[in-house]
Amino acid sequence: MGGPRLAAKLNAYARYWATASLPAEVRPGTIEAEGGGVPLWERRYVCFPRLLFVLTGTGQEGFVHRADDLELIARTRYVAKRLRTVPAMVAKLEDLEDEGPSSDVWWSIADLEAGPGPWWELTGTTP
Repeated sequence: MGGPRLAAKLNAYARYWATASLPAEVRPGTIEAEGGGVPLWERRYVCFPRLLFVLTGTGQEGFVHRADDLELIARTRYVAKRLRTVPAMVAKLEDLEDEGPSSDVWWSIADLEAGPGPWWELTGTTP
């Protein structure tokens, strides 16, 4: 998938993270709806799933271009707010195959300048 489509997917994940169900008696857009109810994702997951994007067939230049597209959408206020809670990373499939998924092949979408690291370090979890 191209950069714009990947960026749209990242935006969709941010919307999913923020979407909450409302009680039946509350109408959307009203003062009572402010603050919402339980996030929809909590119906399926104990915690929000990690966002790991794996790119393939791009070459180094294509990888950089697509990662830059993701970083650009990650700078928008709406998505950036979500990425403070649920980090998102990107890696090349070729690097994963050569070095393994726990190697320093994952780039934080919110801060590509920081360089690569292992997924578990960037997400604050342990393998």
